Amino acid sequence: MVKVVREGNFVGVVAQTEWAAIQAARALKITWAEPALKMPSGSSEVFDYLKNTKSFKDNMVANRGNLDSGFSQAQKKYESTYYFPFQLHGMIGPPCAVADVRADKATIWTGTQGPFRTRDAIALMLKIPPKNVHLLYREGSGSYGRLESDDVAEDAALMSRAVGKPVRVQWMREDEHAWDPKGPAQYTTVRAGVDAQGKVIAWDYMDRSFPWTESEANPLLASTQIGMKPTGPGFLNGAGGGGQIYTFENQKVLAASVPWVQQGQWPLRTSNLRAPGDLARVFASESTIDEIASDLHVDPVQFRMRYLTSDKRIPDVLMATVKKAGWSDRPSPAPASSGNIAAGRGVAVANRANTMTAAVAEVEVDKTTGEVTVKKITLAHDCGLIVNPDGLKNQIEGNILQGVSRALLEEVQFDSTGQKNLDWNSYPVIRFQQVPEVEIVLINRPEMQPLGGGEPSIVPITAAIANAIFDATGARMRQVPFTPQRVLSALKA
Repeated sequence: MVKVVREGNFVGVVAQTEWAAIQAARALKITWAEPALKMPSGSSEVFDYLKNTKSFKDNMVANRGNLDSGFSQAQKKYESTYYFPFQLHGMIGPPCAVADVRADKATIWTGTQGPFRTRDAIALMLKIPPKNVHLLYREGSGSYGRLESDDVAEDAALMSRAVGKPVRVQWMREDEHAWDPKGPAQYTTVRAGVDAQGKVIAWDYMDRSFPWTESEANPLLASTQIGMKPTGPGFLNGAGGGGQIYTFENQKVLAASVPWVQQGQWPLRTSNLRAPGDLARVFASESTIDEIASDLHVDPVQFRMRYLTSDKRIPDVLMATVKKAGWSDRPSPAPASSGNIAAGRGVAVANRANTMTAAVAEVEVDKTTGEVTVKKITLAHDCGLIVNPDGLKNQIEGNILQGVSRALLEEVQFDSTGQKNLDWNSYPVIRFQQVPEVEIVLINRPEMQPLGGGEPSIVPITAAIANAIFDATGARMRQVPFTPQRVLSALKA
């Protein structure tokens, strides 16, 4: 027994078994109208849009001194642009929910990350009071942001209402890859100036990012398919990591949010992805710091220490990292090596929500193929009082592995006809043979309150790897991920 559910643009099938539902869905003959909303032709068009579109919100993170004066006195000037792609949450298990909707009451079993938001969204969609929605949390696949946008619970609720019985919905892999709200693309520019003594006297940083379109009570997929419309521009994609941890005399750090909400469904929806926005911003700021240090022939750790004067916890975590990693002072890049394999090390520091991290990445680069192998990551972590050291180390290890994966492999591919990577072959993530050696230093501060450990340690990983590639090869990476093709292109530049 199979029932087809239709409401607005929403179409689903309900069957007694999972396999029967899959077969019925594949057998449906549906003629879709050509969508009015056109996908961008590719990432270049997205970055042009980010660069040239007026922002709706400018978050001034730091603004001190006089930039014009600083740049007018600068003996050397640096200017660069960094590109960060849409990335998937990459849930290993696609989302799943069960709904039982009867008259004006609903019971929902789901792995939502935002239970109150899911409850309120379903109540609004079904036009029933929120108090009549009973939501029961069930453990689901990990997400770090994905299940705050709990699409599958809405799907189940609509279909349960249509058939008057409990309905379980589990997305297929291609559905999840295509319609997962992505981590937003980001376009970042950095300008810096140094005086005759090699002191940074001007720092002008601008990150331009999309907001999270699937937030702030904006409707999710099922709601939009039955006619609900967005009510706001979405939630801002954070503002940390723009170099504000450094004490520069003349400094401006701005995080601009560029409109991206669409009046219709398309795969390039966005939401919070682990340490939202900070990976891209630290990639740009720490790469620029590294570039200046190299140009001035100064060891990159010692160069950072000159400007890490606002909070002693930041230099503490940096020095703990390099001590554990066995860092030896010298400028980057390393002396040129013979043979095809070049080895290098890179460093980066970050502050996310007052948790301080620093990472040293050790890499090998095959100069013939462009392939990057991350051999080791050493990371020190200060989140105040440590309550559960073993649990914290588990979180840090997961952050590091996901950070390596996002730095080397992950990028949503699309053109004007739609998204192209709908499986794990076309959207690869790190595999066991690519896992680097990991060393962790925990800095416990019992006099402080406990701070966050779930996200901060992913933040410096991309930048540390980029700086290690430069140390190995002299090639500066400006775009994530660091694929062999991009590494070879940088080597030839």
